[in-house]
Amino acid sequence: MNEAEKRFIAFTAPYLAYGDMIRLKIDHSLRVRDLCADIARHLCLSPADTETAALCGLLHDIGRFEQWRRFGTFDDLASADHGDLGEELLRSDGLLEAFADHDHDVILAAAAYHGRYSLPDTLDERTRMFVNITRDADKIDILGLLADRGQAKKTHGSIISPPVYRAALDGKAIRKQDMTTKADVIAMYLALVFDLNYRISFELLEKNGSIGRIITMQTEETDSPELKQQLQELHNHVNLYIRGQLDSPDTRRPAGVGYTL
Repeated sequence: MNEAEKRFIAFTAPYLAYGDMIRLKIDHSLRVRDLCADIARHLCLSPADTETAALCGLLHDIGRFEQWRRFGTFDDLASADHGDLGEELLRSDGLLEAFADHDHDVILAAAAYHGRYSLPDTLDERTRMFVNITRDADKIDILGLLADRGQAKKTHGSIISPPVYRAALDGKAIRKQDMTTKADVIAMYLALVFDLNYRISFELLEKNGSIGRIITMQTEETDSPELKQQLQELHNHVNLYIRGQLDSPDTRRPAGVGYTL
C-alpha cells in the first residue's frame, strides 16, 4: 500500500460507520485509480503524470463520503453536487499536502468535474486530459459494477420513454432529471459509452463485457416485449459505436457530455 492509498484509507475509515455504501465507494475509488493509471500508461504519459492520473482516480469521489454522512444519499439532485463537495474537502482537509510533487490543480479539477454533464471551456488542454481520463475510468467501473452486482433499477414492466430512447439512439448522454420511467435508467447507463474519450477506454470496456451483461440481466428481468426490443436495439447501437471507435485511426476525442454515478 503506497502513501496515497494509506492517506485515503485513513480519511475514509471514520465514514465506514455509515454502512455498506461507504465500502462500495471506497472499492470503486481504488478501481478507478487503477483504471486511470492503465489509461495514462496507454497514452504514453510520463511516470509522474501516470501517478498524477492515479491520484485523480483515487480522490475523484472523495465528496461522496461527506455527501452520504450529511444527506444519506448519493443522489446529487436530492442533496449536493458531490464534485463540489470533493473539491471543498480536498482544499480544506489537507489531503493534497502529502503530494507536493503532483499537480494539485488537475486533481482538484478531476474531483470537481468528473461527473458534470459537460466540461467548462476554460479548462486548459493538460487539465482537460486528466479530467477526461478520470471520467473514462469512472464510467468503465460504473458499468462493470452494474453488470457484476445487478444494481440497475428493476424496471417492473416499464419501457424507455420516447425522448430518452431517441437521445440514446442519437448518441447523446441522458440527464438524470430528464428520466421519467424506471427503464430510462438503463438507457442512461448505456449512454455513458458515448462520452468515452480514448481508444484504450473502449478496449477496456469491451474486455470486461459489461454492456452485454447489463442487457442480458435487464432483458431477463422484464416481461415487456417493447422493452426487450428497445434493449436489443440499444445494444446493437452501442456495440456498433464501440466497434467504430476501436476501428478508427485515433480515438482521442474532445470531451462530450455525460453523467456519472
